[in-house]
Amino acid sequence: MPTHTPRPISGIVDAVVTTSRDPNGALAFHLLVGPPDRPRECDRIEFTLDPEHAHTLLGDTARPATRVPCRLGVEFNNCPTSG
Repeated sequence: MPTHTPRPISGIVDAVVTTSRDPNGALAFHLLVGPPDRPRECDRIEFTLDPEHAHTLLGDTARPATRVPCRLGVEFNNCPTSG
């Protein structure tokens, strides 16, 4: 797999992330995008890593956690960017 150097994305928004594991060991990241004190108003995003990929990325540290703040940027491939 080729290496990829991420470039900054404009329009970063606040979010909250939690994780969970399924019985087969897949690791899911659950993102709530919006005001964390009003989760029903948030947009939801989830992405999942197969067990071997979660281990490659995070080693043995990938455990379900409490809610932690994060920042999320989304850039769609067909949209022009400024820069």
